[in-house]
Amino acid sequence: MPRFDNEGFNPEKRNRNFNADRTVPEEENYYGFNPVDLDFNNRQRSNDIIRDNQRRNEDGFNPCTGENYDAPEQRPGHLDPPQHFRSETAEDFQFPSSPVPTRRQNFENQGKEKKKNSHKKDKRTKNGKGKLVHLSLGKQILIFLLILVLILIGSVGMVMGRVNYNDKKENQYIASDKLESSSMVKNILLLGVDARAGQNAQQTRSDTMMLVSLDMKHHCIKLVSFLRDTWVYVPSLDGEQRLNAACSSGGYQGVADAIEYNFKIDIDGYAVVDFEMFKVLVDSLGGVEIDVTKAEAKEVTGHPKRYGNVKLDAGKHKLTGEQALAYCRIRKIDTDFVRTKRQRTVMSAILDSAKHSNPLKLYKMAYNSAPYIETDMSKGELMRIAIQAVFCITGDLHQTKVPFEGTWNYATIRGNSVISINTEKNSQMLIDYVYHKSSDDIKAEENKDK
Repeated sequence: MPRFDNEGFNPEKRNRNFNADRTVPEEENYYGFNPVDLDFNNRQRSNDIIRDNQRRNEDGFNPCTGENYDAPEQRPGHLDPPQHFRSETAEDFQFPSSPVPTRRQNFENQGKEKKKNSHKKDKRTKNGKGKLVHLSLGKQILIFLLILVLILIGSVGMVMGRVNYNDKKENQYIASDKLESSSMVKNILLLGVDARAGQNAQQTRSDTMMLVSLDMKHHCIKLVSFLRDTWVYVPSLDGEQRLNAACSSGGYQGVADAIEYNFKIDIDGYAVVDFEMFKVLVDSLGGVEIDVTKAEAKEVTGHPKRYGNVKLDAGKHKLTGEQALAYCRIRKIDTDFVRTKRQRTVMSAILDSAKHSNPLKLYKMAYNSAPYIETDMSKGELMRIAIQAVFCITGDLHQTKVPFEGTWNYATIRGNSVISINTEKNSQMLIDYVYHKSSDDIKAEENKDK
């Protein structure tokens, strides 16, 4: 061993040290321990106790167990014949009721857990720090609806920006607490004016006066036409006159004031459209389907100058914007009652077509028609009314006219052929129709009249 030789290692000195006496002097052996025997196979078990592993002193006293061995054969030097050491078994220990999983079992369990949670990955998104954040189904739906609302508001906002707005004015001729109203019903007065080029629309007589009631209580829409020749008190003229004369004397607000004053019903706002807007509205929807009679087709086709060179064929056809407008303007072949019915028929067809149209077509219709609309309602009011209309348009659509049956008669007043009415009775019937009658009530009355 060269390394030790270089360091001056002396093997003989090591041998002499090995033979040195290392026993503990008796006066210093305080615990009475014998040398430890590491030869386990030379030990012997007796009554499941490893006796040779229990240290005893020469007097036979075992300091670990407190036992005394009086007989010489019981002392350490007189042990039983040697027996090989028995290794511990499972019976020597008390195991828990559920075994501890092995590394292989842990590995298999982790694999199962990964498969179990793998479907959750698509429900997570990353936050700003790149960590995965779990989103519940409710939160996902909420986020989707929020995005949808923002898109709708943005789209509606673009349409609203193209509308013409007038300042809202209060009715000076009747107090608001004298008018019937409800938070569940919104009344919009739709005015159609027959203003030719170069004319001031507010100084012409209103050609169409229709109340559109959004009844959220009964989940339906109600259309009410006011006949233009109805003889009423016109506040802006401070006297009695035909109802459509209120527009030329008091503007659009004058018509709303006259209807509120005579029929005691609250109007939330008005919307004015002209002939051009009506054509754009129908064409944006791809036309409306109308059943045209022979007399109506002959009237329109036979008078090209009166109806703008429009031709109509008898039967059920999809009319263009120009054809639908001509159909609504027919007045020479029958009465004003039938004329307003034709107007409500076209309006009902427009609403029915809108109900079954896709959102893109509806947006196109609203966007193209907006510049031809004039209203005293604000953007916020229009937004709320549009939302309320969604809850009503899926329900039934009903229509009627003022004056009601049995409340009027033809008369000649001051040389004018007019419709004289019982104003108070019409007011009561209109309030009942708009605010109190359900779809079932109206259908029952319609079936009874047939």
